[in-house]
Formats: sequence, structure tokens, C-alpha cells
Amino acid sequence: MFTEAQVNEAIAEMNVPNVASWELFSEVPNFRVYRRSVPNSSLKEYKVLGSYPDLPTRYLLRAYTDLDFRKSWDPNMIGWKALPNHRLHFTAKFPWPLYPRDYVYELHTQEFAKGVVCVNGKSVFDEAAPERSGTVRVDDFRQDVVIQPTEDGRGCNIWFGYYDNPKGNIPSSIINWAAKSGIPSFLSSMRDAGLQLMKTDEKNGVLEEKIQSMSSTATSLPVNC
Repeated sequence: MFTEAQVNEAIAEMNVPNVASWELFSEVPNFRVYRRSVPNSSLKEYKVLGSYPDLPTRYLLRAYTDLDFRKSWDPNMIGWKALPNHRLHFTAKFPWPLYPRDYVYELHTQEFAKGVVCVNGKSVFDEAAPERSGTVRVDDFRQDVVIQPTEDGRGCNIWFGYYDNPKGNIPSSIINWAAKSGIPSFLSSMRDAGLQLMKTDEKNGVLEEKIQSMSSTATSLPVNC
């Protein structure tokens, strides 16, 4: 879950990125992907900053959190299952010849003032989703997303942080290739998915939609915009 201070820090980075300890890993239209080494590890964590000028917050949120819909646009998604207490079991493809990876994590959505929305996921242990043969359990994972509406309300600015430990003896060349190609592809596909939702609503005459929180602990808090 995000605090007010963390949200304000992320929003400030949307205007003036704090990347002194980060390297620019890749750049695509409207987005920059940064990474840095995790202390005492060979792993990397990633930070993505950018915007979707033509995609309102609510449609990005739906594309990102509606996992049934995500099956239609994310080619790396194998499947998912809802667990009690806002927990999810998610299975993803990894490049051949690697085994698929699965994740058990809590997912919370928070709505702050001025239309800012945060999505937080963090790995947890849950007996309802035991490890399976032929799939590697990723038990060290987090994802944090802050979404800020643009001033005209037609788009949104994004701060996205991501880290996981995929386990196994995976060559760094494969990890680099997967991240460099996979992150931009994911960003593009998610935009297309959100635009598809928006077009469907426009066709059906749906002009406005409230954010549907996935967390009973969602709150509306003040932020500096």
C-alpha cells in the first residue's frame, strides 16, 4: 500500500525524474525504462516513467487489473485464480526453454485525491495455492503503479516500479533481452487494450465510469498535484 508521501514522491518524479542511481535501460515513445542493481544481488529492479496522452486513468486501470480481460491481450499470461483476502495466483510464460513462473500476491487499489490511483502487488505465501511441478514459484515480487490523470482528463501519467526474483540459473543475456523487449511490448499492448475498452464504452453510450477498487482498504487521501 502507498502512503501519501510515496504518492507525492512518485508524482514529483513524473515531472522531474529522480534517476541519479538508475541507468536508462530503454526508451520508447512517451516512456523511459530505468533499472538499477539490487544490493547484494545480481538482480535488477525497474522503474518506468511516461504517459498515455489518449488513455484516461479508468481505462488503464481496467486493462491492468481485469485479469479475465487481460487474457485477450497479454500473450505471456497463462491463467489466474482469485484467492481469499485480495490475493491472486497468476501464471506467466517465460522464454523457451524456461519453465513458466507463477506468483501468489496481494493486490490493492487505492484512490487518492484529484483522481490519482495506485495499484500495489506484493508476493505472499498462501496455502490455497501450493507450488506445482513444472512451474517455478516466484516468491519475491512487487509491483507498484501510480496513475495520475493529465490536466485535460484525456490521458494519464504513469510511475511504475517492478522487481521480481525469477529464480533459476537464467543467463543475464536472456533476462536483458526479455526486459528490453517485454516491457515496451507490454506498455504498448496495455494501451491498445485500454483504448479497446474505451471504444466499446463509446459505442455502447457509456460516458463515465467509476473506479472499481479491488481492495476493501482503499482510501481517498490528499496528494500534491
